[in-house]
Amino acid sequence: MSTIVTLKELAQEFNLDRSNMRKFVLAHDLTPFKVRTPESRGQLTLALSTEDAEVIREIRKQEGFSLSGGHRAIIDNGQGWFYVIQIVPDLAPHRIKLGFASNVESRLQAHKTSAPTACLVKTWPCKRTWERAAMDSVPRTDCALVANEVFDCGGVASLTSRCDDFFALMPPLVNLSSYHSSLSMSRGNKYNPFPEHK
Repeated sequence: MSTIVTLKELAQEFNLDRSNMRKFVLAHDLTPFKVRTPESRGQLTLALSTEDAEVIREIRKQEGFSLSGGHRAIIDNGQGWFYVIQIVPDLAPHRIKLGFASNVESRLQAHKTSAPTACLVKTWPCKRTWERAAMDSVPRTDCALVANEVFDCGGVASLTSRCDDFFALMPPLVNLSSYHSSLSMSRGNKYNPFPEHK
């Protein structure tokens, strides 16, 4: 049984071209590697481990995409959560990942496949269309982009405060189901992972 899945194979599963599949993989903090396969006729091609490929499948499912194509499920209403995750809190507490997810618990578990100590700092109700503005606004001060929505920040508390200020300006969301204490923190911290949006 093969221990790798090429990006070409994954792209075919989701009815995407390889370029968009690569962008999706990189945007979710997974790094493909180069291999030679019989299907690529000895040429180098990008691939993921079967575990990472399964993570991508789960993320696509949680974000409302079907496995048979690139279309969003009808139930995807564009509402979810903007989150701050510490990637390696014990080694680099100021390295954080920002992003949007319709299911933060699944997203955190996906990150834990490559960063087992990752922990959720805080979430805010968010529309998918707000994500780009939040990503442009929140880390503009005292943060340096590392790669793919991962930043080194001068202070996590000040960053979450800027998130509070940003989302305080946005209208309240309705029909956004909440998730609660089933998400366990990988380590205790002072942040409330399930804040109330005021």
